Amino acid sequence: MLNYDEVILCQGVKIPFVSSIIVPKIERPLRNNRYEGGECAALRRILQPGDRVLELGAGLGLLSSAAGMVAGVASVTAIEANPDLIPLIRETHRLNGVAHVDLRNGVVTAKEGEAIPFYLRSAFWASSMDAGDNSYLRCENLPRVPIADLTEELSPTVIVCDIEGGELGLFDKVDLSSVRAMVIEFHPKIYGKEGRSRIIALLAAKGLTLAESNRDDSSVQLFERRAPIASEPGLGGLAQRSYRTWPIADPKVFVATCMKDEGPFILEWLAWHKSIGVTDIVVFTNDCTDGTDLLLDRLQDMGALTHLPNPALAMRETGFQPAALSYAHYLRQMRDADFFISMDVDEFINISAGAGHLHDLFAATGAFDVLSVTEVNHGANAREQYQRGWLTEQFPAHQSMKPGARKARRGVKSIVRLSEQVDCLRNHRPDMGFARGPVLWLDGSGRVQKTLAADRNENGLDCRGTYDLVRLEHFALRSLESYLTKMHRGDVVVSGKRVSQYYWRARNSNEVSSGNYGQVLQRARTFHRDHFETDAALMALHEACCAAHESRIETLLLDPEFAERRRWVLAEAW
Repeated sequence: MLNYDEVILCQGVKIPFVSSIIVPKIERPLRNNRYEGGECAALRRILQPGDRVLELGAGLGLLSSAAGMVAGVASVTAIEANPDLIPLIRETHRLNGVAHVDLRNGVVTAKEGEAIPFYLRSAFWASSMDAGDNSYLRCENLPRVPIADLTEELSPTVIVCDIEGGELGLFDKVDLSSVRAMVIEFHPKIYGKEGRSRIIALLAAKGLTLAESNRDDSSVQLFERRAPIASEPGLGGLAQRSYRTWPIADPKVFVATCMKDEGPFILEWLAWHKSIGVTDIVVFTNDCTDGTDLLLDRLQDMGALTHLPNPALAMRETGFQPAALSYAHYLRQMRDADFFISMDVDEFINISAGAGHLHDLFAATGAFDVLSVTEVNHGANAREQYQRGWLTEQFPAHQSMKPGARKARRGVKSIVRLSEQVDCLRNHRPDMGFARGPVLWLDGSGRVQKTLAADRNENGLDCRGTYDLVRLEHFALRSLESYLTKMHRGDVVVSGKRVSQYYWRARNSNEVSSGNYGQVLQRARTFHRDHFETDAALMALHEACCAAHESRIETLLLDPEFAERRRWVLAEAW
């Protein structure tokens, strides 16, 4: 029999105030109507008549009571590990007239097995299966409750989960096909951002994706099973295609890019993106003088990419990149692709989800229409001379990923899911047909963002908080000598336009370093060795491009104009 003389009303639920359990840290949010507010609001918003609710971690009984009070809910089952809470939960259910809730005592686990030690502490939320520093009051052996047995028995339609970190790995091998929504409280202090991303990816693979209504800064997140979006045919010359189910098996990812005199840097960039899952690449070139076009021809002969002259040449236009992207709409690669990306040879898509592969990213985000990846500009790293080698190894230092508000806006490149929703593909972002149905537009942390969707002239985002799953490593400068050749070559986007000294000043940030790219760099090295280094003709063309780059540098350093530009950089912006 519980001893208490007061009832606290929180979230519309009556809770018996048992002071030995409800200590001040819990009492304050209870009295302020904030305790489990996010979970309760999400649960009430999604519950429907006929729902079968499964709660993992019943706590004080607030959420199971809230669910039981919703008219038409078919059943509520709550599992709580802490045996000291069971009497209080039952009393909470009684006070709120939901005595029909099926309350069970045990530890929800991914596997079957013997009873499991559970260490009880004075603060009930600190009780766990971890003995920790031996500060627990007592240990009890509790029965395991395999999650697979629960889902098979109950066929839940809604799952609520708050088990202090036990959610990591819990759902890996469980059939969740009956579940249409889940409310999960994450505990990144226990398993970090990587663990959180793993859970999100796992649920996405099972068809449950983050809801658009979620608050970015909340530990409580709602997952929903989305139906396919119906839409009308789009514009812009794209082939008509259906909004396919997610995840897409073996997705075809098409990259289109423009190049001019980029020979020394092509093989690294190509090996990197092939190793993360880009399947098709089309390179448009114009007016190359360093052998870039010959190197790309050889790569086309090897089946690594497609090399085309920029259509702006035939049309006698100066907008090289817009012309190439317009033409790309009609290519076979576009018709066959699931996703499209417009990017440059100095940009590297760096995925932190899973093993750094595109399918890991797609699993972590769940279904989307557009995913805009925010750039991180790498500075020159105090390198004056050009040296042959990989950019990812020579230039690890870059601008901060946690800037102040004044320096937070940065450019993006977008991964576009090709469907009837797409009106037009552009360099930084697409134009989408919002009138034909909802468009789910995410940032590099998998969060719903509205900046780009709201303004077709916007090509950048506030970068803060956008780097959790993927970022765009932008090696815009390389060494000072390579930058001089870039100034001489001119802009690949518009004929006759040259990058400026301001361009250097704005991008030469060397604030932090992240030179370890883990499995991706290793895979890229292996790809380069197995596919490129074994071809003598290709490597000879690569060496010729490097030599041409070095020769161009020697010539420019003798030119008074470029000698002065070099002195300016060394004196003012190094």
